[in-house]
Amino acid sequence: MPLTEEYGHLSALKSGDQNSFKWVYTKYSRVIFLYCKKLIGIEVLAEEATSEVFITLWNKRSIIRTDQSVQAFLYRIAKFKAYDYLKKIANDKNLQEQFLASHQALHPKNGENLLIEKERMEAINDLVETLSPQRRLIFKMRYFEGKDNGMIAEQMQISINTVKVHLVKARHHLKKQLAINDDNFLATLSVLAFMLQ
Repeated sequence: MPLTEEYGHLSALKSGDQNSFKWVYTKYSRVIFLYCKKLIGIEVLAEEATSEVFITLWNKRSIIRTDQSVQAFLYRIAKFKAYDYLKKIANDKNLQEQFLASHQALHPKNGENLLIEKERMEAINDLVETLSPQRRLIFKMRYFEGKDNGMIAEQMQISINTVKVHLVKARHHLKKQLAINDDNFLATLSVLAFMLQ
């Protein structure tokens, strides 16, 4: 990357310069917010995700590459943050209602699309419900609540290896279920597929 204004700010940001961080935030926060809003669909959650993106940028500033686009780096962070929020939406009825209301506001005359979105949200829950009770609980604790394997093992009073085995089997089962689902659900099921990678 040539010696541009951005290069200078990225170099300074790597060293902990707060003014350069503000420069990057001012330049990119709007596009990152719009990207998060497009993925998440709920404005307030998109705002939260955007804040988290820039907190992550600050915390990981030492690994910023000044020879690459910081915008691409921010988009990668934003994608992971958005998927975290989509997982929360998939597991929270109130958030699902907000998601659907937001979609309806964007497409007020398209009831068919709204119905499809509702079906997609239900499809994720339905897939997870096909797991055995213990496996379903472990899966939700890991992927919806963000608990690590050690926390799950301690809470359920089982070994970490047992947790790992349940998660492997749960992922295998859900991947098979994803493979046989109707293509109409693939947009939202991709959220679940992302977790199973």
